Amino acid sequence: MQTIKASVGRDGVNRYDDVVLIQHLLNQYDIPDELVPLKVDGQSGRKTEQRIEAFQRHLIGMSNPDGRVDVDGRTFRRLIEVRAGARDVEQLDISPAAVDLLKAIETLATQPYDDQTGEEVDHWVRGATIGYGHLIAREEWSRFAGSITEAQAEQLFQDDLQPFISALRSVVTVPLKPQEFDALIIFMFNIGRSAFANSSVLRLINNPAARTRYPSLEQAWKAWNKSQGRVSRGLQNRRNAEWNIYAHNIYERW
Repeated sequence: MQTIKASVGRDGVNRYDDVVLIQHLLNQYDIPDELVPLKVDGQSGRKTEQRIEAFQRHLIGMSNPDGRVDVDGRTFRRLIEVRAGARDVEQLDISPAAVDLLKAIETLATQPYDDQTGEEVDHWVRGATIGYGHLIAREEWSRFAGSITEAQAEQLFQDDLQPFISALRSVVTVPLKPQEFDALIIFMFNIGRSAFANSSVLRLINNPAARTRYPSLEQAWKAWNKSQGRVSRGLQNRRNAEWNIYAHNIYERW
């Protein structure tokens, strides 16, 4: 396990080996306005202190960064947790590739249908759906009882998507890579915001050491494969596609 023996940065002890490690760790991450990698020289000068401050400000959210990394302190823990390419979720948004894939998965329906049977419906049922996977609430039925245009479906989709983006930003407490953010939006769009907020998937993302009934995040993710109590091949395919985005940065529909 990577560790330092004493503090690094402003007013730190600044042991050579510790500074080298911190400089290496800082160079792994894309930090706004810090485009030039630090020189890894074991010297904690002004540039190293400024880079620590930038990391604290942008990737931790510290309002008063101190430019120092303490042994087992908040900054050091985040440095070894944050992975290259990962960013704070507040800095992320769903990508065009993910939007296109999600629309392809949900498919366009200009008339209401029952998402359990796939059959068109002329009265409200639990599971009544229209557009790109918009679940029609009972009080919305009069609005969607007839057909909608493709343009209306697109606007409805965009309106539906925003609460999921906001929800993900509010419950994920660790940095994510862009493809991980995309995969989680697609996953949550299917299982719902409340279910995701209480899921083992979220617990394992926020804390890989969390105790759940699943031995891995992948197994927790792919356990969401049932419809009406039965394993659904369609949901298995969807979970596999989502996982391919999350783990392998592959955006493909089955």
